[in-house]
Amino acid sequence: MAGSTEITALRRHLARFSCLEVPPTLSPQERQTLREELLQFNQLSDYQTLGICVESLDKAQAALEAYVAALGGQCTLTLTADHAGPFYIKFNTLNDKGYVNRYDGPSRGVLITYHASEVDEVNGTYGPFPLDLFSGN
Repeated sequence: MAGSTEITALRRHLARFSCLEVPPTLSPQERQTLREELLQFNQLSDYQTLGICVESLDKAQAALEAYVAALGGQCTLTLTADHAGPFYIKFNTLNDKGYVNRYDGPSRGVLITYHASEVDEVNGTYGPFPLDLFSGN
């Protein structure tokens, strides 16, 4: 298990994405490091909630499936909407449930909220991260 100092350092590193409207362009090495950091927090959490701000349902579905698979879960949700994009998708990995709402804001990317009962320092919302961080597209 990661120590408190390591968790604090990870939180600090992930916090650089906070309050951004869109994720920054990352080098391949930065993308790999970010994936590793997110997966470390994933191992310390009980479940995650994903928030995805995106232009189209196709991109949202791809991002949702890639992130959930990377986090070790299953996503059986097929996104549908009664309007044209952009969209905000919220998905809970604990119960494989989510919803789609109209979203007119400027933000784009994926937010991850980690929920941990044993390691309180992990709890929090991080991102936005690139839509294709785990799909490599």
